[in-house]
Amino acid sequence: MSPHERRAMALVAAVRYGRLALTRHAMPYIAVARHAVVDDHVLIRVHRGWGVHGACDGSVVGYQTDNLHAAADSVWAVHLTGTARVVTAPEDPDDMFGPLPSFVDEPAFEPVHLRIDPAFVDVQFARGVAQWPEPHAG
Repeated sequence: MSPHERRAMALVAAVRYGRLALTRHAMPYIAVARHAVVDDHVLIRVHRGWGVHGACDGSVVGYQTDNLHAAADSVWAVHLTGTARVVTAPEDPDDMFGPLPSFVDEPAFEPVHLRIDPAFVDVQFARGVAQWPEPHAG
């Protein structure tokens, strides 16, 4: 990986969740995912009940994460593209990902792990962004 890509992966490692972009039934689909950066790849945990792991296994996917939730003067987003593979769970998934969610749609959360080996990594930065006004009750 280039120094630019390593810096981008450090940003990915700095946050816990992202968006997995895939094709499902020939249509674009986005799924929220918990991730961890391991060496030069991203390990993702998704819910088996969503069925996205089958569509991703062996396919090219996109993954995006950002700091848009932070009230900051500058924002960033990292986009990576690569082949995803279903992998066995790491030895210590709770240490890597934290505890399983207490609720996800209907069936209990059953984790499936995907490994993305990025072929393309890019970062978008914006500085001096306007702050959103505080939300208020109507």
